[in-house]
Amino acid sequence: MRRQRRIEGIDVSHWEGDIDFREVKRAGIRFVYIKGREGTSYIDPDFERNYREARKARLKIGFYHYVTARTVEEGREEARHFADVIRAKKYNGCPVMDFEVFGNLTKERINAKSLAFLNELAEETGKRVAIYSDANNATNTFDVRLSIYPLWIADYRVSRPDMRNHWNSWAGWQYTDSGRVDGISGTVDRDY
Repeated sequence: MRRQRRIEGIDVSHWEGDIDFREVKRAGIRFVYIKGREGTSYIDPDFERNYREARKARLKIGFYHYVTARTVEEGREEARHFADVIRAKKYNGCPVMDFEVFGNLTKERINAKSLAFLNELAEETGKRVAIYSDANNATNTFDVRLSIYPLWIADYRVSRPDMRNHWNSWAGWQYTDSGRVDGISGTVDRDY
């Protein structure tokens, strides 16, 4: 596998509180993924501020959506709502599906909902879209049909992510959920 260039990044939501993005950039962070929506009605309360302040700091920006869909149609609906929230925004990274709490859904239903969401999001945004997954779900839950989408993998306390899955490489790697960065008072997810 080829060596990938690693650019320092973070992903944020309202959980990080009031972020000083200028300090974040001075600390060496070059990109930020910002939570946009969850489900069909929830917009992260810090979404607009995080977007505005990250742009002022001249960071590269991407957005992610936390999926709660239980049916294929709900997956499509969530994708449309997410696309509506980010449509007028300027961003650099692929819009990302974050689907990690499955309840009693079967693998087939998880994958069908994921495909519905991703296909609809790509159609609505006209952009290449990506999937976020922890290493375990990338290997044991998501199937080969999703491997056409770039993978942002979460795998902690390792020197490189576990790629024994359907993807040939990772596009993003969340390497800790307890990182420290100047400009953020608590911990934050750190990414390459």
